[in-house]
Amino acid sequence: MRLMNRLNYPWTEASLSDANAFDFNVGDPELLANEASAHRLGDLFIAEDRSTDEQSNSSRSRVLRMVASALQLHQRLDLPKTPYSAMMEFGDRRTAIGSDWKGCGAVLDELGRRSPNPVICARLLDLAWLVERSRVDAGRAAVLAYVRVADGMLTRELRHRDYDSDHRPISEVKSTLRRGLQICELLRLREDDSNFMALRTFCLASADQFESEGDSQGLLAMMNLALDYELDLPERCAPRMEVAARGFSSGTDPHSVCDALVGAGRAWRRAQDTANYEKCMLEASCRMAEHGRALGGNLSGSHFVQQAIDLLRGLSSPDAKASKRELRIELIRLQSAAEDEFGTFEYSFDLSELVKAVKDRTQGLSIEEALFLLAAIHRPRPTSVIEEEAMEGMRKHPLGSLFGVQQHDSDGHVRFRSPGTDMRKIDPAALEHAIARQEGIYRETVVRGQIAVVVYQLASEHSVTLDEVFPLCRESPFVPPDLTETFSKGILAFLHGDMTSAMFILTPLLEASLVYVLKGHDVDVVRHDEDSGTQEDMSITQLYKNHRGELEAIFSASVVDDIERVFLARSGPGLRHAIAHGTTSDGQAYSGDSIYACWLMWHLCLVPLFKERFEARGRGSEADATD
Repeated sequence: MRLMNRLNYPWTEASLSDANAFDFNVGDPELLANEASAHRLGDLFIAEDRSTDEQSNSSRSRVLRMVASALQLHQRLDLPKTPYSAMMEFGDRRTAIGSDWKGCGAVLDELGRRSPNPVICARLLDLAWLVERSRVDAGRAAVLAYVRVADGMLTRELRHRDYDSDHRPISEVKSTLRRGLQICELLRLREDDSNFMALRTFCLASADQFESEGDSQGLLAMMNLALDYELDLPERCAPRMEVAARGFSSGTDPHSVCDALVGAGRAWRRAQDTANYEKCMLEASCRMAEHGRALGGNLSGSHFVQQAIDLLRGLSSPDAKASKRELRIELIRLQSAAEDEFGTFEYSFDLSELVKAVKDRTQGLSIEEALFLLAAIHRPRPTSVIEEEAMEGMRKHPLGSLFGVQQHDSDGHVRFRSPGTDMRKIDPAALEHAIARQEGIYRETVVRGQIAVVVYQLASEHSVTLDEVFPLCRESPFVPPDLTETFSKGILAFLHGDMTSAMFILTPLLEASLVYVLKGHDVDVVRHDEDSGTQEDMSITQLYKNHRGELEAIFSASVVDDIERVFLARSGPGLRHAIAHGTTSDGQAYSGDSIYACWLMWHLCLVPLFKERFEARGRGSEADATD
């Protein structure tokens, strides 16, 4: 992975003559022809560039850099007009983005049409059309290339490195076809166009094949595409989505079943069939509530019962209203009992060896293992330990504590003030300043020595997308169900180094998550304004003032104090105030404090899932938990 500053983009230096002279004799010919992972294909071109005996500015090296960087872009299908962003950003350095190749359309077009692998062909032709919209033929050719990629993965002529040979990469097939359909939509290719019809025919034929084979995941994926891009009538899509829902096995993730039923309901609603729409939504709600009950825990049960209630919003049938009443009663019961069951969001396991060899430990892990390792790579320390270290520092360097301190914001206003003190009677404000200064250094060490290492290694070995992050966020009792997608996008931005987006998404969500968890523990977080006669949820400052004991019982005092030092305390970075009131700067998001803050949100999201995950892996020994 190549990171360059904004003034130096070596991946754009190849010329048309370089492309004409280039041959695709790169690495293992079989791997080059059969690999379905764009990221791994990019690794082949990087390895070839590093092993070549030619100078780095040679014609072949320029093409190798161009193709490798194009293949290792981060694909954002939620932004069809600008779908390719940087895989990694660090301050003023980043990897390639799609717009870097403006003016290089002819080079990309030439290389794409000559590629021996349809994955490379589709990516380069897609980029050639994106950067030069006049190249309509390149866009149309990219559509057919995406069809070949999807077909190759389904027939196993193309093999994706993240999937074993026994499982078809359905999510990758769906993403590939979705990108082809996005191009058709942007080019306004409809039923009278042969390229669009080829793509439409392939999607519907694949749906028929999946249905005949009993592959519910594949059938649901194709029907979602058919509904989103009007490849078939909604009244024809809806029954097939119901078939997919009932085809999932009993041990399947309940979210898959609910997604299929909600998709079927969406299709029935588009077909203006209210009765079938409500029937599907009611069944999805029942499935979600049943899953919550099956877990056997009060907090996890209330998490899923709340989602079951959310699925019934807006439904007016007598059955739906009756179900909502019963679920609300059940939710109140579960929330009341949650306090007795759940005292903390902690799980004990030894990570000392992982911390000593972070980079070596991260290599070779799957995406999910690396994401859990990232969440567990550090744990907030007890405040008593931190205070003792701060006082020990004051004892060793007494002159540093004798003088008063003022902290100023960017406008020169005093944000925090602490008086001088001595060791006979330490002033609380002076101790707070010493802790904030010490913790700032400590967080920087944790970020640069552990968190950043795991994040970079994860980006180097895997192409992390929303498909990996979203399911974990959806399972977490820390994430409010109606903010799951927003929370997931904030975490994804953090994992890709887009710290500005990550900070501005995740920081406001901290308050929402704390409110959601407290409500799940039957804590009254509503503030009553007697003057105006209104009610609203407490702010995070009011939560800390009125319900700190409840927060410590749930999260532990160490975590609650760490949140306060990072987000709230004026002696520290005060990130919540800075984000909420626009007093931060462009570079602040890339500071150690900001990166640590985003990591802390991920830590809080995954910690509740550790115990269940380890038990699912066989209820192994303590060594298993360490792994």
